[in-house]
Amino acid sequence: MVKQDQSPKCILIDPPDQIPDMLKSKEAPKATEMHEVYPPLGLAYIAATLIRSGVVVRLIEARTRGLSHDEVIDRVEKDAPQFVGITVTTPRLNNALYLAKKVKEIDPGIKVILGGPHIHFEHETIITNESVDFCVRGEGELTLLELIECLSNGGGPAKVKGITFKRGSDVVINPDRPFVQDIDTFAFPARELLFHPAYRGLWTDGQTFSSVLATRGCPYHCAFCAAPAIWGRKHRRRSVENVLDELEEIHQKFGVRYVRFVDDLLIVDKKWTIDLCRGIIDRGLTDLIWACDGRVGLMSEELLDEMINAGCLIIFYGIEFGNQRILDFCKKGFTIKQVRETIDLTARVGISSYGYFMMGYPTETIETIEDTINLATDLALNHGMDSAGFSIVTPFPGTPLFEYCRMNAMLKPSDWDQYSYQLKKGVIRLRNISDEDLNELYERALSTFQFKEKLYQFSVNEEVM
Repeated sequence: MVKQDQSPKCILIDPPDQIPDMLKSKEAPKATEMHEVYPPLGLAYIAATLIRSGVVVRLIEARTRGLSHDEVIDRVEKDAPQFVGITVTTPRLNNALYLAKKVKEIDPGIKVILGGPHIHFEHETIITNESVDFCVRGEGELTLLELIECLSNGGGPAKVKGITFKRGSDVVINPDRPFVQDIDTFAFPARELLFHPAYRGLWTDGQTFSSVLATRGCPYHCAFCAAPAIWGRKHRRRSVENVLDELEEIHQKFGVRYVRFVDDLLIVDKKWTIDLCRGIIDRGLTDLIWACDGRVGLMSEELLDEMINAGCLIIFYGIEFGNQRILDFCKKGFTIKQVRETIDLTARVGISSYGYFMMGYPTETIETIEDTINLATDLALNHGMDSAGFSIVTPFPGTPLFEYCRMNAMLKPSDWDQYSYQLKKGVIRLRNISDEDLNELYERALSTFQFKEKLYQFSVNEEVM
């Protein structure tokens, strides 16, 4: 616990999407409109942990509110914190480093701390930036709290597990922090710090919306996914009662009527999921609708019946590819036949399904990508899939895919800004298909599904911007 008579102040920042003009290059993406907007749940979790221990916290959700870098810096200057924490995803690294530089210009004594998925894998390089004091690896709640407590009470960072820092010209990598096994011990996210605690979903007719994280980790081995390396392969679940308590709180306190479970895979444990569904009904949360990610081959009619009875409206399936060879190569662990069976079953029960698809995996050809477009079309026309989303394969650091591409000289020389699902060109040097053909196929897939699109996208309501 920090000393109450001198409570430290920490600002947590989800940086803007836009790239400052001075950082743009011919290869850098232009700022785009935000179509899919979720609250920064990870920062809200960290904020809750800090607040519970006496730290004064402010959260700046620049990305979701469309704030500029200058607006963020103005708020930091006015609040005069001792600590600034910035979350970093791969395509927004330059944004984060730009903010770190500007914070140091306000006051070199402010400790700038970076965390998030990109930092977890690239900490040893990023810590060499003169504007970055500490990198937090892995789960950030207890690591950041312990770091702030140590520094605030006159101690040093030497014994804080899960951080990387500089000692003179040396880079110091402290031991990893073990995963928290009982994740019920985490406080609920500090949604009260958000500009508006409940977002609004466009396709849900403006109903109030929030994301919820009920589990951490994934037991599967998809080669393009970094989740197991970040969260661990063990699927850690909160107790059903703990999740229900949070649903009840956001329903009553914040007026949330739509929940998007953002777990990598909520439904790994069938009994746990059924207990959660029945608990939603028992607690009278019958006007709460929700969505989650499912998995091909793991769903059953019993499970789906329980889910729809408890208000599940949509299941998002990571189908990814329509060619069995590519599915096997990326270690998805299911068959095209199972894809059709799962979508059929979901439609028959009455739950909408949304398919995620990718194109541009190593060894792909025009023919294998056409297989993906054809499968998506077949699922929509003949099996009841309601909509689909497409992206070009992106090999993020920490994934087996990234290492495969690196070892086989398949990564194009590129800034991290290019590592984004939102861009129309990939960073993988494909040997069997040109960039032009890949882009043409991508555009064809998008246009094919425009007629099916039901705006499964979430946005902050303009009234609360």
